[in-house]
Amino acid sequence: MRCHLLSTHLVRFSTPALVRERLRMTTFAAAKKMIFNRLGALGIADHEARRECELIILHATGCDTAQQVLRATEALAQSQEQVIEEIVAKREARVPLQYCIGHTWFMGLRFDVEPGVLIPRADTEALVHKASQLISLSDNQGDLNVVDVGIGSGAIAISLLKAHPALKIVGVDISETACRISSQNAVLNGVSDRLRIECGDWHELLPDDIDVFLSNPPYIPSFQASQLQPEVGIYEPKEALFGKEDDGLGFYRDFARLVPRRFRTGKGCIAVEVGDGQSGSVCAIFEEAGWLQVQVDLDMARSPRVVTARMS
Repeated sequence: MRCHLLSTHLVRFSTPALVRERLRMTTFAAAKKMIFNRLGALGIADHEARRECELIILHATGCDTAQQVLRATEALAQSQEQVIEEIVAKREARVPLQYCIGHTWFMGLRFDVEPGVLIPRADTEALVHKASQLISLSDNQGDLNVVDVGIGSGAIAISLLKAHPALKIVGVDISETACRISSQNAVLNGVSDRLRIECGDWHELLPDDIDVFLSNPPYIPSFQASQLQPEVGIYEPKEALFGKEDDGLGFYRDFARLVPRRFRTGKGCIAVEVGDGQSGSVCAIFEEAGWLQVQVDLDMARSPRVVTARMS
């Protein structure tokens, strides 16, 4: 009986129809090649296209990069192929990959994102590192009052809360979507009990006893809108991208003028992210407003990215 079953099995899988069916099935390797070619046709650089291939297949199959290599000749399930096709079709419409898969990674942590919420960038890690240094100067971090204006996905605040277990932060954002997603991410990363989120105009919601003020504000000048990649200019929230006034630096002027009034006993520090080529102008804004120890820190690409200053 066993030999009979084996013989039947071999005959069944050697029929022309079944052979053709198996040849039509997409393997991990074939899927990766297909994704790479279609992303390349959009003008996406090879290294970025390869990274997206791996992330798309990971999302569809649950297999990480190493598993994708080991299973290169294995066939994908039809449902997995469908997920891949849907994501690639969205990418061909230039929808950001992070919106397609619903999340991104920042500082080693997962953050859910969706249209209406700015996608965290690696550049912003420089602001987190600098803020962490400022917070570490305190002997009693649990007593610090830290505010993150324009909290967005919560990437800055949540990363700091994970690094400093005694810390508490107030996050402010005018976007209801951002407030909802940052709350969701706080739960996802286990810090919801130490993050208070206020939804509305930051001018009206700042507490009166701030020690550390943080922000990655909108800073792109509106005249640069046409220069942005479609993923950014079309899909990401404009209110989180474009700064106030012609040069995009309006938020920094507001911060320099208004934040000191909310410092505890008139003393405190500020750390803000700035755009390419803006660090000199932002430093001048704070210096002219009477701030002290105005400094610039670089990001991983060695570009000026963070401006810090003190009032004492």
